[in-house]
Amino acid sequence: MFKFLHLADLHLGACFDMLPPEKAESARGKQFAALEHAVRVAERETAQAILIAGDLFDSPQPSATLFSRAMSILSQAPCPVFIAPGNHDYIESGSPYLTTALPENVHVFTSDTLEPIHIGQAATVWGAAFHNQSASIPLTHRNFSRPLNLCLVHTDLKTDGGYNHYSPDQIAQSEFSYLAAGHNHAPSGLRRAGGTVFCCPGGLCALSARETGPKGFLLLEAGDTIKAQFIESKAVQFARIEIDLTPIPSDTGLQKVLIERIPKNHDRVCATVALVGERIYEPNLTALRRVLTQVFLDCTVTDETVPKKPLWRYLQQDDLRGAVSRRYRDLIESTESPEDKEMLMLSLRYALAAFDGDPRPEITAGK
Repeated sequence: MFKFLHLADLHLGACFDMLPPEKAESARGKQFAALEHAVRVAERETAQAILIAGDLFDSPQPSATLFSRAMSILSQAPCPVFIAPGNHDYIESGSPYLTTALPENVHVFTSDTLEPIHIGQAATVWGAAFHNQSASIPLTHRNFSRPLNLCLVHTDLKTDGGYNHYSPDQIAQSEFSYLAAGHNHAPSGLRRAGGTVFCCPGGLCALSARETGPKGFLLLEAGDTIKAQFIESKAVQFARIEIDLTPIPSDTGLQKVLIERIPKNHDRVCATVALVGERIYEPNLTALRRVLTQVFLDCTVTDETVPKKPLWRYLQQDDLRGAVSRRYRDLIESTESPEDKEMLMLSLRYALAAFDGDPRPEITAGK
């Protein structure tokens, strides 16, 4: 059994310019915490390799301090670390990948064609690098001399937009045991093309509010089959938390609902808390923002609610709205089933919303 970690797209040094300066600095610190966490997992799981599929850094010329700190962390890994530079940290003249002494256990692929590095008699890692912001790295290789052959490349698995895209047929024809991809910031899940398993783990760190959901890396075991476990990162995450204000009568009630929705890792979450539905009171948004900014790494509160309108507001009007309202009143009064009454009331709310050009009510029947 061969164990290894597969991570990608940490983007160390990202600016996080959507955050206040002190929050952005905290977010950059959590990127290093994520890398340290991956190294600890490698040690705990006795991994035999760490594969980094590009964009470890956010630029091709990270500062000397940034580069040194990252290499210091990777030097603590109990196994070889392999890096295949991507479209953000590509190889160019003066790249620290070329000009700075690397830890003994760290190998950076610098060629734009696949090169092999053997790990004992068990496995070979084949890797290559981007040399500018776009690339086309062929999946050609020499004869395999080890039972397990891992291909490490930065590659867009979704579209052919200049970021080294491979079709399933190309992946299948390569006959690698596993293709460790990077670039796409959303996890692809384990996939197979022919005899080759391939995967993109998604970004190790979220970089914008569009990248919601857990971020992390993969712990893989390769034997007769390849199995993967997703391990959540210690880096920043973005989340959208929707709160339906329709059944909530007060700020006290809103507080109770929010407490239940706050994630455990809230100190590294940049949250957008969106109030939706029909409101029956005016929430104190200023106080809410002040409190949630202390709970989350950063928080934006948006009010997307509409005022709740009385159900029978058109009952006395001599127009189509009034006629529909009176018809529903008669149906409701003649119906004995509480469930049917609730459904009719809900139907009337939908009808009146359509008349008024309002969004469909996000409500509980009968309320």
